[in-house]
Amino acid sequence: MPLQYKLYHRLEEEHQDTITSLAFSSHGTFLAVGSLDGKLSLWSTLSGRKLHVVVTGSNAVLSIIWMMPSENHLLCGLANGVVISIHIDDCVHRGSGFTAHSSSPVEYLAVMDCIVVTGAHSEVFLWNHEGTAKWMQLAQILPPPSISVNHESEVIVTSLVWAHTKYSERTLLVAYLHHGILLWDAIKVKMAHFVYVKTLVGSMSVSCDGNVLVVSNVTTGFDIYHLNDSSLDGSMLQPSNGMLVPVAFIHGGQAVLGGSPCGKVQIWDSTDRSLLGTLMHDTKDIVLSIAAHVKSREDRFLIATGTCALEGRRGYVQLWHAIEVEDVGECRLCLVRFHSPLEFKRLQTVIPMVS
Repeated sequence: MPLQYKLYHRLEEEHQDTITSLAFSSHGTFLAVGSLDGKLSLWSTLSGRKLHVVVTGSNAVLSIIWMMPSENHLLCGLANGVVISIHIDDCVHRGSGFTAHSSSPVEYLAVMDCIVVTGAHSEVFLWNHEGTAKWMQLAQILPPPSISVNHESEVIVTSLVWAHTKYSERTLLVAYLHHGILLWDAIKVKMAHFVYVKTLVGSMSVSCDGNVLVVSNVTTGFDIYHLNDSSLDGSMLQPSNGMLVPVAFIHGGQAVLGGSPCGKVQIWDSTDRSLLGTLMHDTKDIVLSIAAHVKSREDRFLIATGTCALEGRRGYVQLWHAIEVEDVGECRLCLVRFHSPLEFKRLQTVIPMVS
């Protein structure tokens, strides 16, 4: 049967400000939520009940990642450049943080085994994290060389993603707003490839097989590229209003999930790029945080979406799950089973377009 996503929980009583980051635990048991209000909250994805809250003071929580396959250990990147390690059992144990970036907020995190990558404005560092208190810097990834169209543009990191590609089984993809996408070979410790795109890159995601890339282009929506030859395969139109709208492959790469500047989070077929469904939010809500998870043992698909705080309204999170339906109408998923607050708001604001 086809699948349709339905809203089943709305999480809104905890955070006072914009939702900046969302992350499901390895089995989808928990959802971690970060906000500009300096709080990290943990929720049960089954009951929608709030389980724990970690207060970081005045430092916004800008990025979150779980240390897979653990269900009780996660990392948070803060506005003051610090990364904190958090362990969960019956209560929350906040480990000591360390300063990963001395002058920039940690806006992006990526992890593969014990290698943690931190992205802060123009900086990208690789760290070895083998224990709760052991951090050793392995490398710094320098941005790709500038060309004539971007040599005067500021270097800004917008995404970090690990993937198994033809270049290396440990490929780190680093997206830059003005400078394309760099592929870093973590085994040979050098740049393996570079993808130049003609648009700005607000966000990116890589398919499970490492062959296809989807880019949020800041202007007209989302573009799909083949990594093997960097060719453009097609696009999905959704005006981004100059915002860094997030994008992600879901359902094993069969579909694409995109954030929204207008309260309509949409899902597309990644092959023919047809619209599969729309996840509705309050009118005029801006959704700049998304996450997805497949609970394979239960054959359950989950999506989380987080909104910005606007016009006196606090940010909130909506949890969605896919259900089998017979009469799906237009919303169908015919899929095979299987920084500082100011810095963050700067990235959210409209980016002037160059004619």
